[in-house]
Amino acid sequence: MKKRILILNGQYLPGYKGGGPIQSCVNMVQNLSDKFDFYVLTADRDYKATYPYEGIKVNDWNKVGEANVFYMSPDKQSLKDFKNIFKEIEFDTVYLNGFFSPIFTIKPLLLRMIGGFKNKTVILTPRGDFTGGCENKKVKKYTYIFCAKIIGLYKDILWHATSELEEKDIKKFFKNAKVFTVPNLATKYVPKREFLQKKTKKLHLIFISRIFPKKNLKYALEVLSNVKNGEITFDIYGPMEDLQYWHECEKVIKKIPNNITVNYKGEVTHSKVNSILSNYHALFFPTLGENYGHVIVEAMMNNCIPILSKGVTPWDDYDEDGILLENLSNKNGFKEIINNLTLMDNDSFEMLVTKNKKYLMKKINSEHDRLKYYTHL
Repeated sequence: MKKRILILNGQYLPGYKGGGPIQSCVNMVQNLSDKFDFYVLTADRDYKATYPYEGIKVNDWNKVGEANVFYMSPDKQSLKDFKNIFKEIEFDTVYLNGFFSPIFTIKPLLLRMIGGFKNKTVILTPRGDFTGGCENKKVKKYTYIFCAKIIGLYKDILWHATSELEEKDIKKFFKNAKVFTVPNLATKYVPKREFLQKKTKKLHLIFISRIFPKKNLKYALEVLSNVKNGEITFDIYGPMEDLQYWHECEKVIKKIPNNITVNYKGEVTHSKVNSILSNYHALFFPTLGENYGHVIVEAMMNNCIPILSKGVTPWDDYDEDGILLENLSNKNGFKEIINNLTLMDNDSFEMLVTKNKKYLMKKINSEHDRLKYYTHL
């Protein structure tokens, strides 16, 4: 008989505005449903939406792919309602996503403290909540962590770190934490032969993520404002999560040189991400920190070469030649990466694509990683 895993996350399919954690959960179900039965508790609407998803049964179970999904309306997200659902399901493991999630992490942990469920394995993955980019919220975060430790809210849980960076972050705040470290699972990879043909002095770049300081779009635009050679198109996709930050980005866009065209393309559902990425040479993503970065892997899978920040994602080993990763302290280094890619001809670009494919075949969804999930879930 399969073990039953109860996943809690603020959003699930068909949502997409909640970013990477949605895809992390979807990919777990997709890759591990041969060994586990998955149940998902989630909100009945997308991040910051004011209305439920279309075509779902609210406050009831829905079959979504290989998972059974319960979409909770805002008025049914109380401790009492969680307790009723937990009683309904004979689950073995509770898998919580996001350290600071007030409804889908903190409430279940409070329920556990008052005896709402006992003798169950509780796994928590922070989903990047400890990584950089949120300095303006540091005081609130440290205060919450201090109070949570005093009451023992996170006592006797098993932590899932998706990278060595995240494991260090967990141990920084909870030095005695029991942690297992294994990467997120990606969408099943089918190698593609096709890639966007590369003409010398022409480059198609993409940024696809939430418009939010941590994702560092403004930095990318500042780098591009100093690139004077070639014709570059830079298309931006993603939900406008922080309007003030976007206004700062617009000020930089106004100063971009004429050889660079910048377009904001709006939000995009995850089902369209692969087809969009395949129309670009490179993903320019100088993020301040990612515990995984699904968009990075999805770019690789579509032969869209990622240009990344060093030391803040799990992908520092992606580029052995050191021509696609740079420290955030070195804007000029990023400018040179863009210049080199712009001047590159199709044969040289195809060599990058070939290296990219070899890396994916070695790195993504290895049997070793799957076995770690089988052991700990």
